[in-house]
Amino acid sequence: MKVLPLVALLLSAAALAVALLDVGSSVQRPTSNSENEALLREVQELRNRLTALENVSPSESRDKPTGSRLELQMRELESSQQEIAELALGIDSLGVLETQERELIDAYKRLMDESLPAGERVKQAGLLKRYGQFDEKAEESMWKLFSEAKKPYDQAAALVALKGRVTAERRDDVIAALNADFDNGYKNGRLRYFGIEALEPLLPDPAVQEQLAHIAHNDPEPKIAGRAARAAGLPAPDKQRPKGSRK
Repeated sequence: MKVLPLVALLLSAAALAVALLDVGSSVQRPTSNSENEALLREVQELRNRLTALENVSPSESRDKPTGSRLELQMRELESSQQEIAELALGIDSLGVLETQERELIDAYKRLMDESLPAGERVKQAGLLKRYGQFDEKAEESMWKLFSEAKKPYDQAAALVALKGRVTAERRDDVIAALNADFDNGYKNGRLRYFGIEALEPLLPDPAVQEQLAHIAHNDPEPKIAGRAARAAGLPAPDKQRPKGSRK
């Protein structure tokens, strides 16, 4: 008796159910919360039934090779397969998941398209991250945008997409970009703000702590200085500090 096809079908149905519940506010849901909960309970019941069937070991079958037992197991298996098939067909009757898949494919293509403006490319990252499609190639594409920025705010945009993905190996690249803006007279507030958010997860890294403290003490924009202070665990800076002053 082969159980593997049933396992695959059950897991697919469960995945479809969960994905449908997570489609998001951009797609109107055709069922209520109570209906969704009932659907998930049905999937769990089917999973439990499958587990019960799988727990019949080969030795048990050899010890009790009765025709009635085998026939009962076959009937239960066929019934479970039928219920799961019907459930899977009903889950995406409106084509929601198919539409979502097309949107994800389009989002990935737009993020990777270097001919598009940085802001347009970066906008796709949130959707891809949500559904686990922001892969290594997409990440490298955003690092390339950060490293080869053509416009003043391209680096800041790239850091938005890379939030939560800055590793210790990439730390110095972000710090170098921030230092360049300091030397240029603190002109790129977006870069500094999103740079803080990009570096914050690396704390208590000493280099990151030092950089955030520098911004907290010296940034001419109170909002940015305050954000750096919170990240670094420092007191809120003086909002009246003159531009370019240092403590």
